[in-house]
Amino acid sequence: MESEDIRNIEHVIDDYHKNHSVLSGTKEQLIYELLTTYGDICTCIIMSMVLNPFAVEKLTQNVDALNQALIWVEKSPLPNNDSGIKYNISDERYLLCQSFLNEYAYPYSVICSGYISYSRKRLTAEVRDKTVTFNLPADDNNSRWSDIIRELNNRNPCDFINILNPIKISDAYERLKKHIYIEDDQICYSINYDIIQPFLEIAYNQWEATKTMPEKWKFDLFSLEDYKQTWIDIAALCYIHFFSLLNIMEPSIRINNSIIRLNRDYIINYINSINGINKEVINNIIEYITFDPSKPNIDIMYQPIVALKDDVILITPMLFINSNPERNLISLVSLYNTDYEHSKEVNTLEDIMAQELEEMLPKDGNVIVRKHKQLGKKLPDLDFAIYDIISNAVLLCELKWFNAVDSTKELYAREDDITHGCEQQEEIITYALQNKKAFVKQVFEIDNVDNADFYCCVIAKHNTSTLNKHVPVINLETLKELLIKKSLIEVFNDIRDHKYDPTMPVNATLTHKTIKYAGYQFNIPAICIGSEPETL
Repeated sequence: MESEDIRNIEHVIDDYHKNHSVLSGTKEQLIYELLTTYGDICTCIIMSMVLNPFAVEKLTQNVDALNQALIWVEKSPLPNNDSGIKYNISDERYLLCQSFLNEYAYPYSVICSGYISYSRKRLTAEVRDKTVTFNLPADDNNSRWSDIIRELNNRNPCDFINILNPIKISDAYERLKKHIYIEDDQICYSINYDIIQPFLEIAYNQWEATKTMPEKWKFDLFSLEDYKQTWIDIAALCYIHFFSLLNIMEPSIRINNSIIRLNRDYIINYINSINGINKEVINNIIEYITFDPSKPNIDIMYQPIVALKDDVILITPMLFINSNPERNLISLVSLYNTDYEHSKEVNTLEDIMAQELEEMLPKDGNVIVRKHKQLGKKLPDLDFAIYDIISNAVLLCELKWFNAVDSTKELYAREDDITHGCEQQEEIITYALQNKKAFVKQVFEIDNVDNADFYCCVIAKHNTSTLNKHVPVINLETLKELLIKKSLIEVFNDIRDHKYDPTMPVNATLTHKTIKYAGYQFNIPAICIGSEPETL
């Protein structure tokens, strides 16, 4: 079947959700109901983690579903709300929202990743009857699998629990329970500094566990430190609210209180009372991370606050508790691409990478390092170069600093950047090999170096996926580990031979994830670890 038929199927699945019964009422009402349902689903998942720590994976699935559902609501013909929101969700609406999220939005988001990859020619596609099978091209270089395997190797399903610090949480929770009460079916809690302090510490630890940026960074409307403190204060409130939910036995009360509803001024005053940040700056931050689904490629994780009329804002605890806050902020700033201060400072990230690498190299006088070397002749600048006198070998490096990606679109944007870096390295090494002696003289200021061996690579922070099949791309942390264990020439050879790629786990197989949706079956390439692939 021709690709046009694949596109016809795409049109079918794009429209399939439009007849769902949940799409009634007003946009604001439905957004509230979806957030409420999502919040309660997350609470149930966390409860189930007592028996199954791996259930935390479903938190990611559900936020993907929520994001897609909110985009659908924005694009729907539903009217905007002209009257007040009904804050009690009926059993019928809850079940409809649950269906919309789990049976429509999440499967669709997975299928979308297959179609995006197909459109970018990263996957081929075959249609037989009512089954669409996406496959890797025969000449694929498998660099994406390396990223996935490395991420799986570094991921511990108990990390989330460890950040919470169960002993501290247990003690804080026992103290909090005495201050939780129900009034008119609403969860209330009276808190003072002693109550909130351990939750502030947990939120702080969550930020610190995932941070990568220089703390003195500034943006146009606030500094990174301002954002960090504001996020910690909101996250602490989210932890308090979430643990209050665990104290509620009545399901209907728990569901209808699954998200935080507060006046904007209250939140601003609360944050100001804890950290003393200027109220205008706090408001700038809240505005910046308020969900705006009209923006292309926006994500609810980047903007986890939802604003209603009359200055009421909705905060869904799990959007803060289960987040990588710094990464999400930088992704948002990069997406808008309008922040002057950020654009000035972004180049310093690669300087930090270069500094980290230089600190790992031997200090015995047998290694010469050059950074940001201009080569002229319309050639790209050389980011980082190492000359090992002992082995008479040169490693030429392009540095690429990126946040870890969390979507298919981000993955391919980073992949394009890395592929461009590989092409620049090909230009540089071609130039170097034309006259090795002259190149070593130009870059390292050393005379009479004959027959040096030349190696090149791209060094990337986080993802290493590329379409280039010639220039090696190595993860920064992987390279640092090699430099600890081996001599420079051994590291150079490992890079050339791609020996740094993580090996496939013994219980892992390349397979397909199967999704049934809109009368079709979609098979999408996946890595299966230790069990049968999931069917949706």
